[in-house]
Formats: sequence, C-alpha cells, structure tokens
Amino acid sequence: MTTPPLGDGRVVLEPLRVDHAGELVDVLSDAGLYAFTGGSPPSREELERRYARQVAGSGRADEVWHNWVVRLGAAGPAVGYVQATLGPEDGVAELAWVVGTQWQGRGVAREAARLVRDHLLALGVRRVVAHVHPDHVASQRVAAALGLLPTPVLVDGEVEWRLEQP
Repeated sequence: MTTPPLGDGRVVLEPLRVDHAGELVDVLSDAGLYAFTGGSPPSREELERRYARQVAGSGRADEVWHNWVVRLGAAGPAVGYVQATLGPEDGVAELAWVVGTQWQGRGVAREAARLVRDHLLALGVRRVVAHVHPDHVASQRVAAALGLLPTPVLVDGEVEWRLEQP
C-alpha cells in the first residue's frame, strides 16, 4: 500500500524519503522533544538508517507503515512527522506525531494528525489509537482534538487514547 501525499494547504504531508533526514536532523535536534519519550536527538546518519527501514516497510504482510514529513505549505520547511501503523487487527491503526519545538503551539501537530486520521477513516479504519505520556499535556490536547478519548490502558507507561467508529 503506497503512502499518499496529504494536505490542506497550510500543512502538507509528504511521504517519507531517506533524503528527508537532512532536513529533519535540525528539527529533531532539541533534547526537549525526548522528555516524555526518552532517547536523544539522532544524528543525520541515524535518521538515514531509520528512514531507510521505515521506507522499506515492516516486512510483514499483516502490518503496513505510513510515514509522512510535515511541511508548512507545499514548499515550506519540514517541521516534523506523522506515522500510522495498520497492524494485524483489522480496522485498527496506531497514530503518532512529532513537531519540532520551534513550531509547537501553532496547531501544526493537530492539523497534521487530523489529516492522517481522516485518511485512515477513509481507508475503513474503525479504531484509531495513540499512546501519550500521562504528563504530556500538549499531546493529550492533540489526541482530544482528534476525538480520541483516554482509556485506562497503559502501554509502556503511556495512556492509550482511542477513537472508535461504529
């Protein structure tokens, strides 16, 4: 399944390519981005290796990865990424988003994640799941804006948020 470009004009999502590492290494360089997820800023080489794996896909017939770079406008700067994984459970997708700190607080994560949520629902996904650290208020606000609700389920210390469609 090919990852399509998505966009609403202000925010454009490009399917991930390995060469996006050059643009995103600076976006992902702020150690503050990893306060809730752990880890540290990746080098360009680490991003190139990661993106090569992501572009290649999961290698499993029952799991499809979609990865997009978030841009401000069609020719604007790369400011983050959004990921969706369609797994073995039919009609379920996991959604994740990251926006560089200098672009946070402008609704970019919400818009980008909404584009992907709408794309997933159009594909027939009936449940969208996101895992959010219990102290990460900004990501909780994004999840809530998407219509996801927190559940009592914890996965690796993160609260599972869900949107269930009939």
